[in-house]
Parts: sequence; structure tokens; C-alpha cells
Amino acid sequence: MKRQRGVAAITAILIVAVAASTATLMLSQQSAMLDQASLVAARAQADLYARAGLDWSRGILLQDLLAAGTYDGLNEGWAQPLAAMPVERAIVSGYIEDEQGKFNLNNLVVNNTRNDASYKAFRNLLSSLGLAPELADSVVDWIDPDSEPSGSGGAEDPYYLSLPKPYRAANAPMVQVEELYRVRGFDAASVAKLKPYVTALHDPTTNAMTAPIPVNVNTASAQVLAALMPDMPQAKIDAFVAVRAKTPMKAAAELSQWTKGIANAGLVDLKSSYFSVRVRVAQDDVQLASDALLVRGHGSVTVAWRRPIY
Repeated sequence: MKRQRGVAAITAILIVAVAASTATLMLSQQSAMLDQASLVAARAQADLYARAGLDWSRGILLQDLLAAGTYDGLNEGWAQPLAAMPVERAIVSGYIEDEQGKFNLNNLVVNNTRNDASYKAFRNLLSSLGLAPELADSVVDWIDPDSEPSGSGGAEDPYYLSLPKPYRAANAPMVQVEELYRVRGFDAASVAKLKPYVTALHDPTTNAMTAPIPVNVNTASAQVLAALMPDMPQAKIDAFVAVRAKTPMKAAAELSQWTKGIANAGLVDLKSSYFSVRVRVAQDDVQLASDALLVRGHGSVTVAWRRPIY
């Protein structure tokens, strides 16, 4: 009898232990599900805040167009970063950058043929950064529609199809600068060195460039300006870059006077239509950031593309 009671007691204890373990596991799973649901909700809310930041940027750029449409400079409201701003449980920050302050890679091919002025400028920029000027040929071939290699550094489908993981040349304007990773001769180090000075812009309504998109002298770096206008004394470029944040050029006559007698003057301007936006959102345990390219014109600001940043 005593033995049976002992077995019953042990059985009862085992049942209680199993029940407690099962209950703990269920509570743990429920807690994990609740945490996951909370994380998903927080991320969705953060994405909404990021989209709101993008809409805010569009409004700022449109207001600037209406207020001062003759020029774009670093002294204007759009160029001032959005400091960390608390919104309910989130912190939102971001900034707008003038993409026409960079060399547009798509300017290398205009009307389906190489644009010599832009080609020479890009070679100058590559040289100034310590990169091989021949890389310009491979970028031209990546963009132009033909199948003939350009120069000693060019590459078309036969080269790319011979790679261990074959693919074809785009033969179209670049959409994002990161396409350079797929272009012959470029590696992570060269792209990182070049990326601050170049962009990929084109009219989103067409797949071909019909005219070069000019660089804005009010926002371009000294390196880009020197590459575009190698005949201009570097001291003259540096002097303007040093003061333009407070006194940008506002009239076409100023630009004409500054570039008088300088080749490639047609590749520069005072205003911009393409801007990049980066928005960061921190909410609870969620950190979210996104990039977007905005196109301004005809009284509106449209989103060319938007992507998350990981």
C-alpha cells in the first residue's frame, strides 16, 4: 500500500512538473509572439514616419521652387538637415542633398552616343581621385546601346558573359550609382572612392539621354568643378567654394561672367531638379532608414525611386 502511495505521489509530481513546463513553454511562446507583433507594428509605424519625412522633403523643395526658382544654393532651407525631432515614441531625422552637385554618369552617353565633353570631364575626375581614366570607357559601354567596346577599358556582353557568374551589359542609363559594382574594372574600393562625387540621373519618362544634365556650381564639390572645367584656375574654384554657402550665384549673368572663356561652361548651371533624401527613424527597438530620389519640375516634386537602407 505504501509503495502504491509513493508511486501515486511521484506520478502526481511528474504530472505537475510536466504541466508547469508546458505552461512555461506556452507563456514563453506567447511572449515571443507578442514581442514579434510589437516589433512588426513598430516597424510599420516607423515606415509611416519615414514616408512622412519624404513628404516633408517634397514640400520643402516645392516651396523653394515657388520662392526662389532661379537658383539653388546651400544657404536655402532645403539644404539644412532635419535635426532629431521627437514624434510620439519615435525620433525622426534626415537631410536633403542636391544630386546635381555631382557628376552625372548618364551624361557620358547622349542621344545614344558618347558625349565627348562629359567623357573628358569624367576621365579628369577619375584621375584626380587616383583611379584609372580608362574606367570611363567601361561606364560608357555599360550605358550606350551598341555592342562595340569603347577604348582599351571598354567592355560589352562578350566580357560580362565570360565571367563565372555571367550577365549582360545594361545598355541603358544607370538608375543608381551602385550599378558600378557590375561594371568592368570597378571594385568596392574604387566605388567607395568615387561615390561621393557621382550620381545617376536621367529623365524618368525616357530610356535615353537627349541632353546632359548640368552640374550646379552652387553645390558641387571643388573636385567635380575642376574636372568639368580644367582650364579654370583651381584657386578661382576654391575661392568660390569657400564663400558660396553664404553668397551663392543667383543670376545667369554671374555664372556667365565666372565661366567666361572657359570650355564646358554649358555643363554647369545655378539650379537643380534632382535631389536625394535620407530619412532615419528610431522607434522603440526599431532603427529604420530609407533613401529616395526626388525629381522637381513643372510645379511638382515626384519620387523617382525609394529604397530601404540596411
